[in-house]
Amino acid sequence: MHQDTKIFLANFFQLSFLKGISRILPLITTPFLIRVIGIEKFGTLEFAKAISFYFTTFVSYGFRYSATKQVALHKQDKNTIGQIVSSVYIIKLLIIVICLLVMVMLIVFVPKIREERIYLLCFFPVVIASSLFPTFAFQGLDKMHWLTSLNLISKVLFLAGLFIFIRKPTDDFLFPILLAAVDILRLLIALFILYGRLNIPVSWPVWSIMKQQIREGLHIFLSELAIMFYSRFPTIFLKFAGGSTVVAIYTLGDKIARITAGMLDPFMQALYPIAYQKISSNLKLGIQYIKYLTKNSLIILGIIGIVYWIFADKIIWLLADTDLPEAVEVFKIHAFLPAIIFLSKLLGIGILIPLQAGRKYTLSILLTGLIAVGLHFILVPLFQVKGAAWSILLSEVFAVIFIFLATYREVSILKVNNNQLNY
Repeated sequence: MHQDTKIFLANFFQLSFLKGISRILPLITTPFLIRVIGIEKFGTLEFAKAISFYFTTFVSYGFRYSATKQVALHKQDKNTIGQIVSSVYIIKLLIIVICLLVMVMLIVFVPKIREERIYLLCFFPVVIASSLFPTFAFQGLDKMHWLTSLNLISKVLFLAGLFIFIRKPTDDFLFPILLAAVDILRLLIALFILYGRLNIPVSWPVWSIMKQQIREGLHIFLSELAIMFYSRFPTIFLKFAGGSTVVAIYTLGDKIARITAGMLDPFMQALYPIAYQKISSNLKLGIQYIKYLTKNSLIILGIIGIVYWIFADKIIWLLADTDLPEAVEVFKIHAFLPAIIFLSKLLGIGILIPLQAGRKYTLSILLTGLIAVGLHFILVPLFQVKGAAWSILLSEVFAVIFIFLATYREVSILKVNNNQLNY
Protein backbone atom coordinates (compact mmCIF):
# COMPACT_ATOMS: atom_id res chain seq x y z
CA MET A 1 0.00 0.00 0.00
CA HIS A 2 1.34 3.45 -0.94
CA GLN A 3 2.39 5.75 1.88
CA ASP A 4 -0.05 8.41 0.65
CA THR A 5 -2.86 5.88 0.79
CA LYS A 6 -1.88 4.95 4.36
CA ILE A 7 -1.95 8.62 5.39
CA PHE A 8 -5.25 9.13 3.59
CA LEU A 9 -6.85 6.08 5.24
CA ALA A 10 -5.56 7.06 8.69
CA ASN A 11 -7.00 10.57 8.39
CA PHE A 12 -10.19 9.25 6.82
CA PHE A 13 -10.92 6.74 9.58
CA GLN A 14 -10.23 9.25 12.34
CA LEU A 15 -12.42 11.88 10.68
CA SER A 16 -15.07 9.27 9.95
CA PHE A 17 -15.18 8.27 13.59
CA LEU A 18 -15.69 11.91 14.55
CA LYS A 19 -18.34 12.41 11.91
CA GLY A 20 -19.88 9.05 12.75
CA ILE A 21 -20.48 10.10 16.34
CA SER A 22 -22.44 13.12 15.12
CA ARG A 23 -24.23 11.25 12.35
CA ILE A 24 -25.27 8.25 14.44
CA LEU A 25 -26.70 10.50 17.15
CA PRO A 26 -29.93 11.29 15.18
CA LEU A 27 -30.61 7.56 14.93
CA ILE A 28 -30.93 7.59 18.71
CA THR A 29 -32.56 10.98 19.22
CA THR A 30 -35.12 10.80 16.39
CA PRO A 31 -37.21 7.87 17.73
CA PHE A 32 -37.02 9.35 21.23
CA LEU A 33 -38.13 12.83 20.13
CA ILE A 34 -41.00 11.55 17.98
CA ARG A 35 -42.29 9.45 20.86
CA VAL A 36 -41.99 12.23 23.48
CA ILE A 37 -42.76 15.51 21.66
CA GLY A 38 -44.73 14.16 18.66
CA ILE A 39 -44.12 14.14 14.95
CA GLU A 40 -45.35 17.71 14.34
CA LYS A 41 -42.98 19.34 16.82
CA PHE A 42 -40.21 17.10 15.53
CA GLY A 43 -40.88 18.61 12.09
CA THR A 44 -40.67 22.10 13.58
CA LEU A 45 -37.29 21.33 15.10
CA GLU A 46 -36.07 19.99 11.74
CA PHE A 47 -37.25 23.18 10.02
CA ALA A 48 -35.35 25.39 12.49
CA LYS A 49 -32.33 23.11 12.24
CA ALA A 50 -32.34 23.38 8.43
CA ILE A 51 -32.17 27.17 8.62
CA SER A 52 -29.40 27.01 11.21
CA PHE A 53 -27.42 24.72 8.87
CA TYR A 54 -27.39 27.54 6.31
CA PHE A 55 -25.84 29.88 8.86
CA THR A 56 -23.30 27.23 9.92
CA THR A 57 -22.24 26.78 6.29
CA PHE A 58 -21.72 30.53 5.94
CA VAL A 59 -19.58 30.76 9.08
CA SER A 60 -17.57 27.62 8.30
CA TYR A 61 -16.76 28.98 4.82
CA GLY A 62 -14.18 26.64 3.20
CA PHE A 63 -11.77 26.77 6.14
CA ARG A 64 -11.94 23.08 6.99
CA TYR A 65 -10.09 22.52 3.70
CA SER A 66 -8.00 25.66 3.15
CA ALA A 67 -7.05 26.31 6.80
CA THR A 68 -6.33 22.63 7.47
CA LYS A 69 -3.92 22.60 4.53
CA GLN A 70 -2.12 25.74 5.74
CA VAL A 71 -1.79 24.47 9.32
CA ALA A 72 -0.41 21.16 8.01
CA LEU A 73 2.17 23.01 5.89
CA HIS A 74 3.39 25.02 8.91
CA LYS A 75 2.93 22.47 11.67
CA GLN A 76 6.50 23.06 12.91
CA ASP A 77 6.00 26.83 13.16
CA LYS A 78 3.66 27.55 16.05
CA ASN A 79 3.77 31.32 15.55
CA THR A 80 2.46 30.96 12.00
CA ILE A 81 -0.21 28.51 13.17
CA GLY A 82 -1.31 31.03 15.79
CA GLN A 83 -1.64 33.66 13.08
CA ILE A 84 -3.63 31.28 10.87
CA VAL A 85 -6.03 30.38 13.71
CA SER A 86 -6.61 34.00 14.73
CA SER A 87 -7.07 35.09 11.12
CA VAL A 88 -9.66 32.39 10.51
CA TYR A 89 -11.46 33.25 13.74
CA ILE A 90 -11.72 36.96 13.01
CA ILE A 91 -13.32 36.19 9.63
CA LYS A 92 -15.73 33.74 11.27
CA LEU A 93 -16.73 36.25 13.94
CA LEU A 94 -17.50 38.86 11.29
CA ILE A 95 -19.65 36.34 9.39
CA ILE A 96 -21.47 35.42 12.63
CA VAL A 97 -22.48 39.07 13.10
CA ILE A 98 -23.81 39.19 9.52
CA CYS A 99 -25.73 35.93 10.02
CA LEU A 100 -27.30 37.25 13.22
CA LEU A 101 -28.52 40.35 11.39
CA VAL A 102 -29.94 38.19 8.57
CA MET A 103 -31.76 35.97 11.08
CA VAL A 104 -33.32 38.99 12.77
CA MET A 105 -34.52 40.28 9.38
CA LEU A 106 -36.03 36.88 8.53
CA ILE A 107 -37.89 36.83 11.85
CA VAL A 108 -39.20 40.35 11.29
CA PHE A 109 -40.25 40.06 7.65
CA VAL A 110 -41.20 36.37 7.10
CA PRO A 111 -44.33 35.30 9.03
CA LYS A 112 -43.68 31.52 8.82
CA ILE A 113 -40.21 32.01 10.23
CA ARG A 114 -41.45 34.48 12.84
CA GLU A 115 -43.79 31.75 14.16
CA GLU A 116 -40.76 29.59 14.97
CA ARG A 117 -38.49 32.39 16.25
CA ILE A 118 -37.97 30.76 19.66
CA TYR A 119 -36.48 27.68 18.02
CA LEU A 120 -34.28 29.75 15.69
CA LEU A 121 -32.95 31.85 18.55
CA CYS A 122 -32.23 28.72 20.59
CA PHE A 123 -30.36 27.14 17.68
CA PHE A 124 -28.15 30.17 16.96
CA PRO A 125 -25.69 29.53 19.86
CA VAL A 126 -25.25 26.06 18.33
CA VAL A 127 -24.27 27.74 15.06
CA ILE A 128 -21.67 29.87 16.86
CA ALA A 129 -20.14 27.12 19.00
CA SER A 130 -20.00 24.47 16.27
CA SER A 131 -18.62 26.89 13.68
CA LEU A 132 -15.84 28.13 15.97
CA PHE A 133 -14.71 24.65 16.99
CA PRO A 134 -11.07 24.44 15.76
CA THR A 135 -11.26 21.14 13.87
CA PHE A 136 -8.96 22.51 11.18
CA ALA A 137 -6.21 23.25 13.70
CA PHE A 138 -6.27 19.83 15.36
CA GLN A 139 -6.43 18.04 12.02
CA GLY A 140 -3.59 20.08 10.54
CA LEU A 141 -1.46 19.39 13.64
CA ASP A 142 -2.25 15.64 13.50
CA LYS A 143 -3.85 15.81 16.96
CA MET A 144 -7.02 13.99 16.01
CA HIS A 145 -7.21 12.09 19.31
CA TRP A 146 -8.25 15.32 21.06
CA LEU A 147 -11.13 15.75 18.64
CA THR A 148 -12.20 12.15 19.13
CA SER A 149 -12.26 12.46 22.92
CA LEU A 150 -14.04 15.82 22.98
CA ASN A 151 -16.71 14.77 20.51
CA LEU A 152 -17.38 11.48 22.27
CA ILE A 153 -17.70 13.10 25.70
CA SER A 154 -19.90 15.93 24.39
CA LYS A 155 -22.32 13.54 22.65
CA VAL A 156 -22.63 11.39 25.78
CA LEU A 157 -23.41 14.51 27.84
CA PHE A 158 -25.97 15.65 25.29
CA LEU A 159 -27.73 12.28 25.21
CA ALA A 160 -27.82 12.17 29.01
CA GLY A 161 -29.31 15.68 29.14
CA LEU A 162 -31.84 14.80 26.44
CA PHE A 163 -33.16 11.74 28.28
CA ILE A 164 -33.19 13.54 31.64
CA PHE A 165 -34.79 16.89 30.74
CA ILE A 166 -37.06 16.23 27.74
CA ARG A 167 -40.07 14.41 29.16
CA LYS A 168 -43.15 16.03 27.54
CA PRO A 169 -44.12 17.85 24.31
CA THR A 170 -43.60 21.31 25.82
CA ASP A 171 -39.93 20.47 26.48
CA ASP A 172 -39.15 20.52 22.74
CA PHE A 173 -37.31 23.88 22.95
CA LEU A 174 -34.81 22.28 25.34
CA PHE A 175 -33.33 20.26 22.45
CA PRO A 176 -31.37 23.17 20.91
CA ILE A 177 -30.58 24.61 24.37
CA LEU A 178 -28.97 21.35 25.50
CA LEU A 179 -27.11 21.09 22.21
CA ALA A 180 -25.82 24.65 22.57
CA ALA A 181 -24.67 24.10 26.17
CA VAL A 182 -22.69 20.99 25.25
CA ASP A 183 -21.17 22.59 22.14
CA ILE A 184 -20.08 25.68 24.08
CA LEU A 185 -18.43 23.51 26.73
CA ARG A 186 -16.69 21.47 24.02
CA LEU A 187 -15.44 24.68 22.34
CA LEU A 188 -14.02 26.11 25.58
CA ILE A 189 -12.14 22.89 26.35
CA ALA A 190 -10.81 22.71 22.78
CA LEU A 191 -9.48 26.28 22.98
CA PHE A 192 -7.82 25.48 26.32
CA ILE A 193 -6.10 22.46 24.76
CA LEU A 194 -5.07 24.40 21.67
CA TYR A 195 -3.60 27.38 23.49
CA GLY A 196 -2.72 25.80 26.85
CA ARG A 197 -1.60 22.23 26.15
CA LEU A 198 -0.37 22.52 22.56
CA ASN A 199 1.15 25.95 23.26
CA ILE A 200 -0.17 27.65 20.14
CA PRO A 201 0.42 31.37 20.78
CA VAL A 202 -2.45 33.86 20.73
CA SER A 203 -1.63 36.14 17.81
CA TRP A 204 -3.07 39.12 16.04
CA PRO A 205 -4.82 38.25 12.78
CA VAL A 206 -2.70 38.84 9.69
CA TRP A 207 -4.38 40.55 6.74
CA SER A 208 -2.38 38.62 4.13
CA ILE A 209 -3.37 35.29 5.73
CA MET A 210 -7.00 36.39 5.91
CA LYS A 211 -6.99 37.21 2.19
CA GLN A 212 -5.31 33.90 1.40
CA GLN A 213 -7.88 31.92 3.40
CA ILE A 214 -10.79 33.75 1.79
CA ARG A 215 -9.34 33.20 -1.68
CA GLU A 216 -8.45 29.52 -1.22
CA GLY A 217 -11.72 28.63 0.49
CA LEU A 218 -13.99 30.57 -1.88
CA HIS A 219 -14.91 27.87 -4.41
CA ILE A 220 -15.33 25.19 -1.75
CA PHE A 221 -17.53 27.58 0.24
CA LEU A 222 -19.71 28.49 -2.74
CA SER A 223 -20.10 24.86 -3.79
CA GLU A 224 -20.92 23.71 -0.25
CA LEU A 225 -23.34 26.60 0.19
CA ALA A 226 -25.11 25.68 -3.04
CA ILE A 227 -25.23 22.01 -2.02
CA MET A 228 -26.54 22.92 1.42
CA PHE A 229 -29.09 25.27 -0.16
CA TYR A 230 -30.76 22.71 -2.37
CA SER A 231 -30.26 19.69 -0.08
CA ARG A 232 -32.01 21.48 2.81
CA PHE A 233 -34.43 23.34 0.57
CA PRO A 234 -37.14 20.60 0.70
CA THR A 235 -37.41 20.97 4.48
CA ILE A 236 -38.06 24.70 4.20
CA PHE A 237 -40.20 24.46 1.06
CA LEU A 238 -42.41 21.75 2.55
CA LYS A 239 -42.85 23.77 5.75
CA PHE A 240 -44.35 26.60 3.72
CA ALA A 241 -46.30 24.25 1.44
CA GLY A 242 -47.60 21.64 3.88
CA GLY A 243 -46.62 22.31 7.49
CA SER A 244 -44.45 20.66 10.14
CA THR A 245 -45.91 17.14 9.84
CA VAL A 246 -45.05 16.97 6.14
CA VAL A 247 -41.53 18.19 6.98
CA ALA A 248 -41.20 15.39 9.53
CA ILE A 249 -42.29 12.72 7.02
CA TYR A 250 -39.80 13.92 4.41
CA THR A 251 -37.01 14.23 6.99
CA LEU A 252 -37.56 10.67 8.22
CA GLY A 253 -37.37 9.34 4.66
CA ASP A 254 -34.31 11.40 3.81
CA LYS A 255 -32.42 11.07 7.10
CA ILE A 256 -30.53 7.78 6.58
CA ALA A 257 -29.40 8.71 3.06
CA ARG A 258 -28.37 12.15 4.30
CA ILE A 259 -26.42 10.64 7.21
CA THR A 260 -24.63 8.31 4.80
CA ALA A 261 -23.86 11.18 2.44
CA GLY A 262 -22.57 13.21 5.39
CA MET A 263 -20.08 10.45 6.13
CA LEU A 264 -18.45 11.36 2.80
CA ASP A 265 -17.23 14.69 4.22
CA PRO A 266 -14.32 13.10 6.14
CA PHE A 267 -13.41 11.20 2.96
CA MET A 268 -13.17 14.45 1.01
CA GLN A 269 -11.35 16.27 3.83
CA ALA A 270 -8.75 13.51 4.01
CA LEU A 271 -8.48 13.24 0.22
CA TYR A 272 -8.16 16.95 -0.62
CA PRO A 273 -4.52 17.59 0.48
CA ILE A 274 -3.32 14.34 -1.12
CA ALA A 275 -5.25 14.88 -4.35
CA TYR A 276 -3.98 18.47 -4.51
CA GLN A 277 -0.38 17.30 -4.17
CA LYS A 278 -0.65 14.36 -6.58
CA ILE A 279 -2.50 16.15 -9.37
CA SER A 280 -0.26 19.21 -9.09
CA SER A 281 2.91 17.13 -9.42
CA ASN A 282 1.76 14.50 -11.96
CA LEU A 283 -1.62 14.76 -13.66
CA LYS A 284 -1.66 11.20 -15.01
CA LEU A 285 -0.77 9.53 -11.72
CA GLY A 286 -3.17 11.81 -9.86
CA ILE A 287 -6.09 10.85 -12.11
CA GLN A 288 -5.20 7.16 -11.76
CA TYR A 289 -5.23 7.53 -7.98
CA ILE A 290 -8.68 9.18 -8.06
CA LYS A 291 -10.00 6.42 -10.36
CA TYR A 292 -8.75 3.77 -7.93
CA LEU A 293 -10.59 5.39 -5.02
CA THR A 294 -13.71 5.97 -7.11
CA LYS A 295 -14.06 2.36 -8.21
CA ASN A 296 -13.79 0.86 -4.74
CA SER A 297 -15.92 3.51 -3.06
CA LEU A 298 -18.78 3.24 -5.56
CA ILE A 299 -18.92 -0.52 -5.11
CA ILE A 300 -19.34 -0.08 -1.35
CA LEU A 301 -21.92 2.70 -1.71
CA GLY A 302 -23.82 0.66 -4.32
CA ILE A 303 -24.11 -2.27 -1.92
CA ILE A 304 -25.30 0.08 0.83
CA GLY A 305 -27.93 1.49 -1.56
CA ILE A 306 -29.25 -2.00 -2.30
CA VAL A 307 -29.55 -2.76 1.41
CA TYR A 308 -31.41 0.51 1.97
CA TRP A 309 -33.84 -0.27 -0.86
CA ILE A 310 -34.63 -3.78 0.41
CA PHE A 311 -35.08 -2.89 4.07
CA ALA A 312 -36.53 0.63 3.67
CA ASP A 313 -39.83 -0.11 5.45
CA LYS A 314 -38.12 -1.75 8.42
CA ILE A 315 -35.59 1.08 8.80
CA ILE A 316 -38.32 3.75 8.77
CA TRP A 317 -40.34 1.77 11.31
CA LEU A 318 -37.32 1.68 13.62
CA LEU A 319 -36.94 5.46 13.31
CA ALA A 320 -40.60 6.45 13.65
CA ASP A 321 -41.98 3.53 15.69
CA THR A 322 -44.93 3.49 13.28
CA ASP A 323 -45.73 2.77 9.62
CA LEU A 324 -45.18 5.80 7.38
CA PRO A 325 -45.55 4.67 3.73
CA GLU A 326 -44.68 8.13 2.35
CA ALA A 327 -41.42 8.21 4.31
CA VAL A 328 -40.59 4.73 3.00
CA GLU A 329 -41.10 5.96 -0.59
CA VAL A 330 -38.77 8.91 0.02
CA PHE A 331 -36.16 6.59 1.48
CA LYS A 332 -36.31 4.27 -1.54
CA ILE A 333 -35.97 7.20 -3.94
CA HIS A 334 -32.87 8.36 -2.04
CA ALA A 335 -31.34 4.92 -1.45
CA PHE A 336 -28.56 5.48 -4.01
CA LEU A 337 -28.25 9.21 -3.39
CA PRO A 338 -25.00 8.89 -1.34
CA ALA A 339 -23.22 7.24 -4.30
CA ILE A 340 -24.33 10.03 -6.64
CA ILE A 341 -23.29 12.77 -4.19
CA PHE A 342 -19.95 11.05 -3.66
CA LEU A 343 -19.19 11.01 -7.38
CA SER A 344 -19.93 14.71 -7.87
CA LYS A 345 -17.84 15.71 -4.83
CA LEU A 346 -14.95 13.49 -5.84
CA LEU A 347 -14.80 15.01 -9.32
CA GLY A 348 -15.13 18.54 -7.99
CA ILE A 349 -13.02 18.60 -4.82
CA GLY A 350 -10.69 15.76 -5.86
CA ILE A 351 -9.90 16.94 -9.41
CA LEU A 352 -11.36 20.28 -10.51
CA ILE A 353 -10.28 22.36 -7.51
CA PRO A 354 -6.71 20.92 -7.42
CA LEU A 355 -6.54 21.74 -11.17
CA GLN A 356 -7.33 25.37 -10.30
CA ALA A 357 -10.71 24.98 -12.03
CA GLY A 358 -12.81 25.51 -8.93
CA ARG A 359 -14.93 28.08 -10.75
CA LYS A 360 -16.30 25.37 -13.04
CA TYR A 361 -17.17 23.20 -10.04
CA THR A 362 -18.90 26.11 -8.34
CA LEU A 363 -20.88 27.03 -11.46
CA SER A 364 -21.98 23.42 -11.88
CA ILE A 365 -23.26 23.26 -8.31
CA LEU A 366 -24.98 26.65 -8.57
CA LEU A 367 -26.72 25.52 -11.76
CA THR A 368 -27.76 22.32 -9.97
CA GLY A 369 -29.26 24.42 -7.16
CA LEU A 370 -31.33 26.43 -9.62
CA ILE A 371 -32.59 23.21 -11.23
CA ALA A 372 -33.49 21.82 -7.80
CA VAL A 373 -35.54 24.89 -6.91
CA GLY A 374 -37.36 24.77 -10.24
CA LEU A 375 -38.12 21.07 -9.88
CA HIS A 376 -39.57 21.65 -6.42
CA PHE A 377 -42.04 24.19 -7.75
CA ILE A 378 -43.07 21.72 -10.48
CA LEU A 379 -43.03 18.35 -8.70
CA VAL A 380 -44.07 19.12 -5.11
CA PRO A 381 -47.55 20.44 -6.04
CA LEU A 382 -48.07 17.28 -8.14
CA PHE A 383 -46.55 14.58 -5.92
CA GLN A 384 -46.11 16.25 -2.49
CA VAL A 385 -43.35 14.59 -0.43
CA LYS A 386 -42.31 12.22 -3.23
CA GLY A 387 -42.01 15.21 -5.54
CA ALA A 388 -39.47 16.78 -3.18
CA ALA A 389 -37.51 13.51 -3.06
CA TRP A 390 -37.43 13.21 -6.87
CA SER A 391 -36.39 16.86 -7.17
CA ILE A 392 -33.28 16.23 -5.07
CA LEU A 393 -32.40 12.96 -6.82
CA LEU A 394 -32.71 14.44 -10.31
CA SER A 395 -30.73 17.52 -9.26
CA GLU A 396 -27.85 15.38 -7.99
CA VAL A 397 -27.84 13.41 -11.26
CA PHE A 398 -27.61 16.70 -13.19
CA ALA A 399 -24.74 17.75 -10.89
CA VAL A 400 -22.75 14.61 -11.73
CA ILE A 401 -23.31 15.17 -15.46
CA PHE A 402 -22.29 18.84 -15.33
CA ILE A 403 -19.20 18.21 -13.20
CA PHE A 404 -18.11 15.19 -15.25
CA LEU A 405 -18.26 17.21 -18.48
CA ALA A 406 -16.32 20.06 -16.87
CA THR A 407 -13.70 17.64 -15.49
CA TYR A 408 -13.34 15.80 -18.79
CA ARG A 409 -12.86 19.06 -20.67
CA GLU A 410 -10.33 20.43 -18.16
CA VAL A 411 -8.25 17.25 -18.10
CA SER A 412 -8.30 17.03 -21.91
CA ILE A 413 -7.06 20.62 -22.25
CA LEU A 414 -4.25 20.02 -19.77
CA LYS A 415 -3.20 16.82 -21.54
CA VAL A 416 -3.02 18.64 -24.86
CA ASN A 417 -0.99 21.47 -23.32
CA ASN A 418 1.40 19.00 -21.64
CA ASN A 419 1.90 17.12 -24.90
CA GLN A 420 2.70 20.36 -26.71
CA LEU A 421 5.23 21.29 -24.02
CA ASN A 422 6.86 17.86 -24.20
CA TYR A 423 6.98 18.11 -27.95
